[in-house]
Amino acid sequence: MSWFVGQQVSVLRESGIFTIKEILKTQLVLTDEFGFSYTYTQDLVVARQAIDVQKIKNKDQITSVRTQHQKPPITKENTLPSIDLHAEELGLPAQLSAHDVLLAQLAAFRQFCNQQARSRHVKFLVIHGAGEGRLKQEIKLLVLSRSGMSMHDAQWSNGAVGTSRIELILNAFELF
Repeated sequence: MSWFVGQQVSVLRESGIFTIKEILKTQLVLTDEFGFSYTYTQDLVVARQAIDVQKIKNKDQITSVRTQHQKPPITKENTLPSIDLHAEELGLPAQLSAHDVLLAQLAAFRQFCNQQARSRHVKFLVIHGAGEGRLKQEIKLLVLSRSGMSMHDAQWSNGAVGTSRIELILNAFELF
């Protein structure tokens, strides 16, 4: 690599922008953005390169284009009955407190479980949102407290686990 004094560089395993102050035989003397000098071997230094940010696509733009043009493949998972427990999907008022929203979501979950058992569906999906949030934890506690129910993660959206598959053993499940 050909270095020159004044060139902006980065150092591997270090953060910040450095400027070459002096070039030695196998080392470079660098100054950081605060004016401190450091000496590094040339193999740890890399030249900085400007990136044209106009060419970088925004993740939200990529996702919206993907959802507009691609339908999700039909699989066994997404042909199961499902309920989306997001507050806006349940039509809950925006002014409800987080606690009241959680209670309404759990009530909708219990009602949906009862409905699936009455319809003799042994597997269904519950969309609770990605992550290890409070709703997923509460649903898991409800499932674990009941005999005849089990809960498994289901891949649903871009590899994120925001959905769980519930399985019922109809002769052991008691309605909520």
